[in-house]
Amino acid sequence: MPLITLTTDFGLQDAYVAALKAQLYHQLEAPEIIDVSHLIDPFHISQAAYVLRSVYRSFPQGSIHFVGVDFNKTPEQSLIVALLNDHYFVCADNGFLSLLEPELQHTQAVSLNASTKGNQALAIEAIAHVCRGGALSIIGSQINNLKQLAHHMPITNPKGNEIQGHVLHIDRFGNIITNITQQLFERVGKNRAFVIHARNHRFKNVFRDYHEAIRYDIPKEQREELGKKVALFNQQGHLELAVFKGNPSFGGGASTLFGLSYLDPIRVAFINED
Repeated sequence: MPLITLTTDFGLQDAYVAALKAQLYHQLEAPEIIDVSHLIDPFHISQAAYVLRSVYRSFPQGSIHFVGVDFNKTPEQSLIVALLNDHYFVCADNGFLSLLEPELQHTQAVSLNASTKGNQALAIEAIAHVCRGGALSIIGSQINNLKQLAHHMPITNPKGNEIQGHVLHIDRFGNIITNITQQLFERVGKNRAFVIHARNHRFKNVFRDYHEAIRYDIPKEQREELGKKVALFNQQGHLELAVFKGNPSFGGGASTLFGLSYLDPIRVAFINED
């Protein structure tokens, strides 16, 4: 039986997650359910896309990923099951998939048939149907064009010497994740020197790891460690701005110290050699 992952904005205070799992256990015999996160900010599909993108490829092909964020059927928004990168996604057609994998196209997608049982019950039935190996055509009508949210993508200026991006996500440590990928950075940068502009902060180096920014070749008492600002490419391949061992609970996270939040601009300027 395929693995089922859950990514929602339900939180952990109430019984919403338990109710969701109870319905899955009622429909399926001993399903294997993995929680990705239930602490996505309410209706924050961009955050959900970043979090799920960071892990879904680690699951076996054929896994089913339920995205319970803005999961509402309206006259302008359908609920869908889409096959993308050999994984099934049960989500709303709200642009989520275009944020999850901007450069990939779905193999198949259906708009779920109308139901009087409610949105979550419709999702449970769809998940159970896919788990049993059922064809998508039975539970919905084929759709070819899913909603796109292209305005969330970074922009390269016509001269090819600047990338304009924005803050995509703030993680638990207060680190700033941008929508600028290492792949785009290297393709545009072409090994040129650069300056990363983040409000009134500047970065001229990008490291591969937090610890790489620390000078371990000098005595500890002479090092700049706690509070040192760092730019690096994280495990998901995104440009990240961080504070070494910053603690956001005490005002030491990069987001707080740099004064940056979701969608704030981040600019990379590449320097042409004369």
